[in-house]
Amino acid sequence: MTNLDLEKARELGISSPYAVGFMPYNEVNGKIRTDLDAAKRQLAMDSASVTTPSVGAPSALYTYLDPRIVEILFGVTNANRFFAPVKKGSWTDDFTQFPVEEISGNVGPYADYGDGPSSDTNHEFPVRQSFRYQTSLKYGDLEVAKLGVAGIDLASRKQTAAAQVIAIAENKFQFYGVKGLKSYGLLNDPNLPASITPISVGGKSTWADKVAANPSDAANIVFNDVMKLWGELASNNGGNIDVNNRIVLGVSNKVISYLTIPNAYGKTAKTLLTENFSNIEIVQAPELSTASGEMLYMVVPELFGEPTGECAFSERFRMGRLVAETSSFRQKASAATWGCVIRRPSLVATMLGV
Repeated sequence: MTNLDLEKARELGISSPYAVGFMPYNEVNGKIRTDLDAAKRQLAMDSASVTTPSVGAPSALYTYLDPRIVEILFGVTNANRFFAPVKKGSWTDDFTQFPVEEISGNVGPYADYGDGPSSDTNHEFPVRQSFRYQTSLKYGDLEVAKLGVAGIDLASRKQTAAAQVIAIAENKFQFYGVKGLKSYGLLNDPNLPASITPISVGGKSTWADKVAANPSDAANIVFNDVMKLWGELASNNGGNIDVNNRIVLGVSNKVISYLTIPNAYGKTAKTLLTENFSNIEIVQAPELSTASGEMLYMVVPELFGEPTGECAFSERFRMGRLVAETSSFRQKASAATWGCVIRRPSLVATMLGV
């Protein structure tokens, strides 16, 4: 990874005003691995060019970002499987607007001296508020030296730990937004349609109860509820979507096993779904286990070339300056999110209580 990649990383929301580049790395079985030997040689060359001696932990080490940070932050998280991550605005922005367009109009019989019905567009500009969050890293001279003897690069390991912590937090904000701010998640956006209820069989509505009453019909029970949810989604979009669209179905980890129980003919609900929807993706999301019951979340992520929603951020990972103490160093990692911005709520449908 060259230093030119550092500029590309900044464009993607990964930055440090004090970093000069990424540590050398290799790819092993598709995974990024920091090349410690090359890093040592690089740091040695950097040190040779420094006329002012340094003490304690090698400060030159902290002017490089571990390349595994990129892999961690851009690895798939649950929220990003429903809506793509998108960089919006800058670190300094407190508010941003997300333009939403809706077409309107009609046609009528042609007449030489008449204009007929008109076509138009309606626009809204929902506002979202930035939430900046942070975590800190600390490096002690003694622990750096001891782990160095064991061949462990403590600085890079703590950087990747911070990246994991930031990524977990970002995923949470994309699902739930930030309380008290105009920042919403894919589960609580105020414009989402109301959840529908599952099919009731003998007064029972949850998959656990319905399958317990009729185990051999488990696949059909699950499939029928998903089809009811699809019917709601199709009804809300006036025939603009069909079974060939890309569809994402979210299921909680507590009930996803019901998708793999075979019926009397050996077919599972998952098989039935993939046979009927040519481009469906099933995503397991623990966040769909809610206090009100288990939820199904169905979305068409894109229609007519426009995204249904975006997991928006202004900074995905930002490393602060290194602060030297008497025998240790401190460094801050931070990020900023807009939450999940759903541009076309009609393309989202949920079912609560499965």
